[in-house]
Amino acid sequence: MKKLIIAIPFMVICVLIIAYAESKTSGKANTITIRVGKTPNSVEVADLNNDKIPDIVIANGGDSSVTILLGKGKGIFTEAKGSPFYAGYAPNDVVIADFNKDGKPDLVFANHTKKYLTVLAGDGSGGFKPLKGSPFPVEVFPHTHGVATGDFNKDGNLDLVTDSWGNDRIEILFGNNGHGFNTPGTFIQVGKHPYQRIRTADLNMDGNMDIVTTNLDGNNTTILLGNGKGGFHQSTGSPFACGDSPFGVAIGDINGDGKPDLVIVNSPTITSNNTGRDGLTILIGDGTGGFFPLQGSPFTAGKSPSRVAIGDINGDGINDIAVANYNSDSITIFLMNKKTVASSYSLHFGQKPDGVTIADIDGDGKNEILVTNSLDNTLSIIRP
Repeated sequence: MKKLIIAIPFMVICVLIIAYAESKTSGKANTITIRVGKTPNSVEVADLNNDKIPDIVIANGGDSSVTILLGKGKGIFTEAKGSPFYAGYAPNDVVIADFNKDGKPDLVFANHTKKYLTVLAGDGSGGFKPLKGSPFPVEVFPHTHGVATGDFNKDGNLDLVTDSWGNDRIEILFGNNGHGFNTPGTFIQVGKHPYQRIRTADLNMDGNMDIVTTNLDGNNTTILLGNGKGGFHQSTGSPFACGDSPFGVAIGDINGDGKPDLVIVNSPTITSNNTGRDGLTILIGDGTGGFFPLQGSPFTAGKSPSRVAIGDINGDGINDIAVANYNSDSITIFLMNKKTVASSYSLHFGQKPDGVTIADIDGDGKNEILVTNSLDNTLSIIRP
């Protein structure tokens, strides 16, 4: 197992504080800072209480919790009653969906250093409690890092997929009609050391969910195309080269052709024994499950990029990219046009930024960038 270079803060901060500050930037941005749990990593946005206002979910690896921030409109948030909730040991990745089929969003966490996935059922008001049977055991080696979901066999039940880094496999847990997940799961061989992130989307536009792994020591990404019956096969040309030490991936349409593309962070410096070049590799999808690198890849980001997000940052109708640079206390923003990276700049703030997502959280029609700062125990909301 590779040793990650992680700085762990020494105190748990339980009070929600909001502060406004001007970022120290290469560009300019206004930043709102919210104190959350200990060592926050993954951050996601969804409407958790059905009021049509975005809410925020933050996984806190250092105190094994999840912070739930409920939106009140106009960018104002309050912590949900009972938050932070226990989310299994060291939650490292989170996915949001209705897993128990009650019409309310639930949460699933990959628990770092453990061989299980924790499932929290939502009550529709921002509260969460363990789903019966949670945590669900997995037979991965040595433990879980990432988690993603999709209805892989089209039976109307959401399934889960997680990585088995040590033996170059993934494990799929098929949903059990809203009552949890069948274990043990089904294993599929992928590339060398699928590490940290695993993501799903319909990559070949056939109506079936597919799976993407970033293979840290293969320097490539595996594309598994689903057949809609729970089976998968690698797409023609897979695995695809994607730069040194691919550490995380996001899926979206980057060039406006309606076909899913991949943006992958390369991060040899975030591990203790890998070499190569940090950066961002963009793979353009052909709509059949094939991918080719955008000219200029890999693009320069900061030091030790950990996670990446896709969304329209400058309001031109074209998706852009934000990268969290763990060891340079910054994010790098790549503004795209339909052909390539039009420009890029860095924003410096916080310490050890880890998770990142892009969403319109204040209802003004413009997207914000949300970043977790793992050493500061904070969430930064950035208005570029």
